[in-house]
Amino acid sequence: MNTVKRTLLAAAVAAPLVLLLSGCTKDINNKEAIRAAVVEHLTARQDKIGLSMNTMDIEVGSMSFQKDQATATIAFKPKGGGEGMTIPYAFEKKGDKWVVRSRMETGPGGHGAGQMVPGAGEPAPAGALPQGHPKVGEK
Repeated sequence: MNTVKRTLLAAAVAAPLVLLLSGCTKDINNKEAIRAAVVEHLTARQDKIGLSMNTMDIEVGSMSFQKDQATATIAFKPKGGGEGMTIPYAFEKKGDKWVVRSRMETGPGGHGAGQMVPGAGEPAPAGALPQGHPKVGEK
């Protein structure tokens, strides 16, 4: 074989291989990757928050992706039943996974005012107590 034919043959074999390898990036723009980031984040802080992730159902709601940033609404509900809460989070891409950057502020003080409870139709008014909570100051 002459040199030109060998070069063309090598290029013809190498080109699809290069395209295949460059296209093998892991797609992490999905609910499973976002959920894994939240579970990892909260499990690492389990001692601080005093909540076992094994007792919660965690569902990813709406998501938005923009390059290396993402936002998602995460619903938490006790596995034994009962009311839960929904918290919006911001994420940052680190390598081939998402990591929680922060909880997003949702209302006055950012501690749940105006958050949606899964299955509820309207956000709770600012300063509202959870359903069934006794009024403050009552005995």
